[in-house]
Amino acid sequence: MAPVRVRVEPTDTLRTAAVALRDGATGLAVVELGGRQCVFTERDLLRAIGAGIDVDAESVSDHMSTSPLAVQAAATVQSACDVMIERNARHLLVFEGDELAGVLNMRDVVGVLSGAAEMGEVPPAKGS
Repeated sequence: MAPVRVRVEPTDTLRTAAVALRDGATGLAVVELGGRQCVFTERDLLRAIGAGIDVDAESVSDHMSTSPLAVQAAATVQSACDVMIERNARHLLVFEGDELAGVLNMRDVVGVLSGAAEMGEVPPAKGS
């Protein structure tokens, strides 16, 4: 699990979100909407671009996931992997109770399962 690296506003344009993801060297941005934690991912961006959407005119709120996949911090790596595989997801929000604690991504999981690092200690990708 890693801390949330990027947060964007629901009213931000897709281009603004894309720049934030690039600068944060991550594929997921957290978007707060009415007290809920939503997400905007690189996949959301690619779908919009593929559909011919104007990234300078469309807002994040039109393309984000309002019910993102999540696990509790006490979840095992195996159970988190199961959710990721079943739902074809590369990121999971991690909560401690009702509070967002961080994000678990495929890189974290692979690092732990390969024995290269302990959970929370997977180093960033080279070039990040």
